[in-house]
Amino acid sequence: MRRLQKIEASFADIVSKYLYVSSNDSITIKQINTTLKDVGIKPRNKNNIQYLIHLMIRTQRTILGGHFNKLQQLYAQIPPYGVSIGKINSRNWYRKARGIREIYEMNQAQYFDEIFKLINHKNIYVRREAQIAMVVFSGWESLRFLPYLKKNMTLWQQIKIVEKLFDLHPKPKIKWLHRAYETDKLFGKKLLMRIIRKYELHGETGYILDHLNHEDYEVRETAIYCVQSFGLSSRSVNYIKELYDDIPDATQQGQLLDYIFENSEMDVDFYLRQLYSDNDELKLNIAEILWNNGYKEKVQEFYYEQYSKATVNAG
Repeated sequence: MRRLQKIEASFADIVSKYLYVSSNDSITIKQINTTLKDVGIKPRNKNNIQYLIHLMIRTQRTILGGHFNKLQQLYAQIPPYGVSIGKINSRNWYRKARGIREIYEMNQAQYFDEIFKLINHKNIYVRREAQIAMVVFSGWESLRFLPYLKKNMTLWQQIKIVEKLFDLHPKPKIKWLHRAYETDKLFGKKLLMRIIRKYELHGETGYILDHLNHEDYEVRETAIYCVQSFGLSSRSVNYIKELYDDIPDATQQGQLLDYIFENSEMDVDFYLRQLYSDNDELKLNIAEILWNNGYKEKVQEFYYEQYSKATVNAG
């Protein structure tokens, strides 16, 4: 513990002098490396090196602005960084993934090419970290790599990428989003819709609406989930009504039914059409909406007709 405390104190002093002392009195890279060596940062002391990497990452997360870039330059010149890039060549997936994470946490973009080669790695954790690294290094431009991804991106991966993009690159760059719309990957479509939702891009909701009746269940589910975050214009809600009958899943239709009701004026004709449709699972919900909004006679008329038909068929 004394050794680790000494490493931490020395590193804090190094960062302070490197970032905040005037150029005339600032510490040199040679002096920094000598100081680190004196406190035990040597190739044979792996625990010490790993602890220093931890300190470097923790410090990087707290520094902003011009000092962030200066710190990035420092990290590229001190010994521990070579340890992280060395892990990428390991056969052990855990070490490989950890190395990638350390590199992007320290924002060492000079190793972009080495990490890019791993975005389709057979191990899910390795390729996940590599894909996150692309976001860290390239921001919105990383969306251009979607067509090159060969393996499915899990929900967790999508959420992680969206969160990292939002944290590091909060200003949208719509140009790259529009180019990414051309992807035919289902996970790519879901990722883009989640980005639109996270950034509250009201002007891009058309992309979400166009996937409400997609043939894939999970794509539709993502579109419904994302569209619920927006208050749409009456024109857009009418478009949802047009797509409503094309959705093959009753549960998803029910979710959209709730959205239509909560985000538009009462459309009696629309609800009556659904009441007289073949979807028995939703008729009770539709009847309840009509009943509670002043159209009891319409519901009664419907049930009288059903009763009459049942009587005739029984006879």
